[in-house]
Order: sequence, then structure tokens, then C-alpha cells
Amino acid sequence: MGQRTKQGLIVGVQYCLFENLVAPEHYGSWRYAVLIGTEDEQVEYVTESGIKLLSAQELRLEMESEIDFCQRKIQNLIQQLEVI
Repeated sequence: MGQRTKQGLIVGVQYCLFENLVAPEHYGSWRYAVLIGTEDEQVEYVTESGIKLLSAQELRLEMESEIDFCQRKIQNLIQQLEVI
């Protein structure tokens, strides 16, 4: 859980032991709940074979981008506090 993939962030995992309505075509397999949109918290279920991991460079770039975004957000909040 929490691993970043090309599809998004893994936020859950489920083992489908037998055919059911949720995953009728996946007998005895893992499904991952992947957060694909952080703004609307949209989750998509992806089979184990459908998960594509990020390369080390892609992972680094994604994390650096998120850090930059959070730092800008913090600076904005600090500026708002100074106005109060």
C-alpha cells in the first residue's frame, strides 16, 4: 500500500479467491485499488498483471514534483497567516 505506479497510488488490495460479481473474470488473483485522481479521490481497480511500476527516475521526478507542490502550498498558507 502506498506504492506509486504508472496508474496511480495503490491505496488498497484485495484477493479474489473465486469468481464473483466484483471480478468475474479473475479467479484466484489480486486486485489493486489505485487512486488515479487526487482531486476527486477517484479509485480504479487494476489486476495484478495490469500494474505497471515506475522506474526509479520516474518515481523520483513524481516525488520531487509533489514536494514542490506542497512547499508552494505551505508558503501560501504562511503568507495567509501573516495577513491575519
